Amino acid sequence: MNKNQFNNPLFAIFLAFIFVIIISQFLNGVNIDKVAEVESNNSGTTFYQDTTGLINVPLSGNLSQMKYFFDALKHSGNSQVRIAHYGDSGLLGDMYSSKIREDLQKQFGGNTVGFIPIVSDDIYMRSTIKQSFSNDWETISVLTANPHNLPIGISGFVSIPKGLSWVRYATTVWHPYLKNFSTVILFYSNAKYSSIKYSFNDSTEQSINLNPGSNVQELILSTPHGNASSIKITTTQIDQACFYGVSLESGNGVYVDNYPWKGNTGLGIRSLPKSSLIQFNKLLNYKLIILSFGAVEALAFHSKDDSWFERQAINIIVRLKSLFPETSILINGVSDHSIKVGTKYVTNPRVPEMNNILFEVAAKTGITYWDTFNAMGGYNSMAKWVNANPPLGAFNYGHLSELGAEQIGDMLAKALIDAYRSYN
Repeated sequence: MNKNQFNNPLFAIFLAFIFVIIISQFLNGVNIDKVAEVESNNSGTTFYQDTTGLINVPLSGNLSQMKYFFDALKHSGNSQVRIAHYGDSGLLGDMYSSKIREDLQKQFGGNTVGFIPIVSDDIYMRSTIKQSFSNDWETISVLTANPHNLPIGISGFVSIPKGLSWVRYATTVWHPYLKNFSTVILFYSNAKYSSIKYSFNDSTEQSINLNPGSNVQELILSTPHGNASSIKITTTQIDQACFYGVSLESGNGVYVDNYPWKGNTGLGIRSLPKSSLIQFNKLLNYKLIILSFGAVEALAFHSKDDSWFERQAINIIVRLKSLFPETSILINGVSDHSIKVGTKYVTNPRVPEMNNILFEVAAKTGITYWDTFNAMGGYNSMAKWVNANPPLGAFNYGHLSELGAEQIGDMLAKALIDAYRSYN
């Protein structure tokens, strides 16, 4: 570097500019919103006040219809208590559902991850199971066209083998409570007279026959030595059957089945065949359905009139109540999403509008509501979540980070447990 540069005014301005950037980055790294107040107690110990705005928000709406779920929890030591969690991209990676599952299993027993489709589009995001599959499955879902009217399963997916197709599920080290399973249940329908192959823990393959018939069938595969950490299933014929997925299980307790539908408003539930839902419920006996939709309708479609969405949402709830007459239903509100106004990130006005609609849907259909938006801290809370250390929100100011999704799961699980204790 030429020492004469230090005497150049332009160079001095440049250095000042760099200095400002460095200081700015440093201050951004120090979470001013997170560490908003520093005080000292009499002993001289410094503590920090968390001002991200997290508060305990109870369930609201019709709590009496939660009796199906709460009564089942009383007997979780002797039976399974199953929860279906449907939602949009906020459920990808099982991050939100996993904390609900973990917290409830700690309180009421249970182990393993529950239902997983044959083909999933979030396998690289998910830490609760390691899933891999061959590329010769034809998969139809509520997110795709269905020109041949194939029977879609309760997860919103159905997969048909177009070769000697395979799928493998393995536990991971990230969640100790999911480290093994004792039973695998394979769900399918419309099978040919044929058999599949399967192997636990990459051992020698075994064969087992499928039952023909149009109804949803379950094939129970028990591990030979009590517990297993992986299973691989291989088909033996093209178009052998309509395969829906597996449930990894370990006895009684709570199971939370994660059903993410990226980019869906929730109206995809209309695409689930009535007969399929009834048959699956006979096998799985759901006691709670959680619906985490609304963000796509509010923020992606920018509708000027949400009355159509409200009517459709009401029709969906009415349909679910008729098909699941002994199942509690819970709607989640939409989490905060930010838009940039000037130099600040503030709440998108569509968020509270959609939450008012979802609250009305819950009220008009007699189900339960949980206010995700206010649990986060209400207006402008996403900016605080993004700036938390570590970040609880994604830097698009619309999605939650993995830790943020887990935080929401914790808060909803607490609301469920608190309501259960009040019920009893």
